[in-house]
Amino acid sequence: MPDWISTGGDNFEVVIASEALYIRNLVGSPFPDRLKVDDLKKTRRQFVDATGELFSDYRFWETDALDGAERKYLTERMSAPSELLKRSRGTGLFLTENEASWLCLNTTDYLRFRFAIAGSNIETAYRNARNIEEELQQCLPFAYSDRYGFLTAKPAECGTGLMLRFLVHIPGVIFSNGFRNLRESLLKTGSVLRSVADEAMSSDGHLFVIQTAHTLGIDEEEILTSAQNMIEGLIEKEYEARDSLMTQARYQIEDRILRGIGVLTHARMIACQEGYALANALRLGAAEGILNDTIDVMSATELFVVGQPAHLKVITGEGNRVIMDTHRADLFREYLNTEV
Repeated sequence: MPDWISTGGDNFEVVIASEALYIRNLVGSPFPDRLKVDDLKKTRRQFVDATGELFSDYRFWETDALDGAERKYLTERMSAPSELLKRSRGTGLFLTENEASWLCLNTTDYLRFRFAIAGSNIETAYRNARNIEEELQQCLPFAYSDRYGFLTAKPAECGTGLMLRFLVHIPGVIFSNGFRNLRESLLKTGSVLRSVADEAMSSDGHLFVIQTAHTLGIDEEEILTSAQNMIEGLIEKEYEARDSLMTQARYQIEDRILRGIGVLTHARMIACQEGYALANALRLGAAEGILNDTIDVMSATELFVVGQPAHLKVITGEGNRVIMDTHRADLFREYLNTEV
């Protein structure tokens, strides 16, 4: 598993990961959408030559060589941006062994890179990403305007070109019907609440991405402070919602969670969307101490990742839906400390 799962972190029950993402383009070069494939390959090679040994401890792919399933596998585990699924020709991906940091070339913008850490410590993620940005500025001439800041393909991302994001699990807010209020309150703080790339993981798994929305007319330290205040408020809301649920509707919540254990114990096939719902129930049950002898929060988090289609295809070697649903059921049972 990537480090942002396997290490845990502050408030991991609510905030699975915090990440800092930078977007940069080159002086005098059109955005990737305006370049032909040969030109994209040329700029990709220029990046490798210009950065030299800077990323020698990263694995590098010329992603033309990766098939669709391999790119999907990387994006499912958030070890590559989702833009890589839409464009592969002329793109490149650098990835650390622990998958905390990646750099992607020639998707929407010339360069997108991020650093992720488990839990809610966004400052650590930001400082690490900032160090990478400063090293890159020594090697590459980034496109910058005195009026608009760093130039990006999407005008809304100009300015600092920095976005701070959180992957959150918020079943308490969802079950207590507080989703709409949460989304509106986040907008007031300059943040947006979005579904993850696989929308079923949000609708059934209650996993969402919260992202800072403003990069223009505000400096990086202000973005960081705003993000810290925002996530602290969200964590408090989610814990309060869970406490209320466990006080007022404990039997209903326990019933939902323990029914999930029953399904996992006896089902021989589990569909992808059902898998997200079961992982959601298990993770909440583990966090609230209902499943202490069955599964822990970290293992339940892994189920969201390993139960996805591209991951199961790696395990099974096949894309047949019946086979993958069967293996998903077997895999989920392996994570439970119960006998079948």
